[in-house]
Amino acid sequence: MKKLKILSVVIVVFLTIGSQLFAQNNLVGTYLYQGNPSVPLPDIQVELFDTNDDLVASTVTDDEGNYSFEGIPSGEFYIASTTDMSSVGVTLADAFKVLFYLFGWYDFSDMEFEVADVDNSYAVTWGDYGSIMTYIIFNQPFSGGDWEFENVTVDFTARDVGDTISIWGSSHGDVEGEWEPIGRDIALLPSSYYSVQHQAIGTSAEYVIKTEYEGSINGYNLNLAYASNEISIVKLSGPDENFIYSIDDKNGVIKIAWLNENKEASKVNGNHLFTIEIVKLTELAQSSGEEVLYLLPGGVLINSENNKLSETEIKLPFLQNNQMVEVDVEIFPNPSVDYLNFNIQTSKQAIANLSVYDLNGRLITYIDNIDLRDGEKIITIDVVDFLPGNYVYSLSVNGEEGIKMLKGHFVKSK
Repeated sequence: MKKLKILSVVIVVFLTIGSQLFAQNNLVGTYLYQGNPSVPLPDIQVELFDTNDDLVASTVTDDEGNYSFEGIPSGEFYIASTTDMSSVGVTLADAFKVLFYLFGWYDFSDMEFEVADVDNSYAVTWGDYGSIMTYIIFNQPFSGGDWEFENVTVDFTARDVGDTISIWGSSHGDVEGEWEPIGRDIALLPSSYYSVQHQAIGTSAEYVIKTEYEGSINGYNLNLAYASNEISIVKLSGPDENFIYSIDDKNGVIKIAWLNENKEASKVNGNHLFTIEIVKLTELAQSSGEEVLYLLPGGVLINSENNKLSETEIKLPFLQNNQMVEVDVEIFPNPSVDYLNFNIQTSKQAIANLSVYDLNGRLITYIDNIDLRDGEKIITIDVVDFLPGNYVYSLSVNGEEGIKMLKGHFVKSK
């Protein structure tokens, strides 16, 4: 009987130790953009490694950002996170926040610090600020990669089975945390036009880009498109040496950014942001009445109180001319998945050209010599192979008395 008791104790001890050694643990959680519950992160590659850097398990987050691991043995682990997602969340407002940090006017949270450290040097410097500005205008990737994720370790010897861990992720440089996942709509600043006179063919003229805001401006970032087959951009002139821009003459896209990098009050007024010099190249351009430029999504205006002016109109030049052909266009479905229809209505016979661009200014689709007759015509384009996101279109309608340009944007969903 005594031996039986001893044997029972040994079995109990073995089972207790064995249950600790061979326990199968579950780990579930959610990836959230900068911890925001309303912005889950799908398609994140989640990998679980042990302390010897051996891969234990891997999975991919679902559309709601959820992940789960089952049957994990007891021990210590860490989570590695990666994604192929692109981001359009880096704006001038993020650069402005980094500028304030460098001036000593703003303290970063731990997460903001990691997101602002775009070169992964463990310090936020003027080099990070310059990289963010360069990314905005030239799309030059960050040396530290596109994304930053929270560092997470898991110790199942000290945690309950079935533990839950939420993890934040962020696009590098998006210090404000206003990234919008691909497929969602992007805010477009309102715009209006003011009339200007035609210059002679082959000569240049300067036009002012301005706003309806009459106060001081501390910074702006605008993306503009133009008909590169009709006009040529010679140069842009801004407030000081901090004004930067890029011109993509192939696709007709201009990107502009300026920030007041001085600690003194800005001297830039909303009624004169910058000047653009344009040459009219063709008789077709000279005889047409059209918008010289039009606004693309993603612009930012910052006033002297460092607030974003999301409802302020951007005023652009319009070449005044009588439009003999009246044109209207409706697009549907928007958002689109497989196809997109352009319902074009005209008052007279005309020939049209249709261009579709992504937000980096790349020409995605071009259809020329569309025969438009009186009444209504529907043009359908296949968008199945388009990546989810925002796109802009330009419809150039050439009638007997001139050209009319119609522009807009649409969303491609999954």
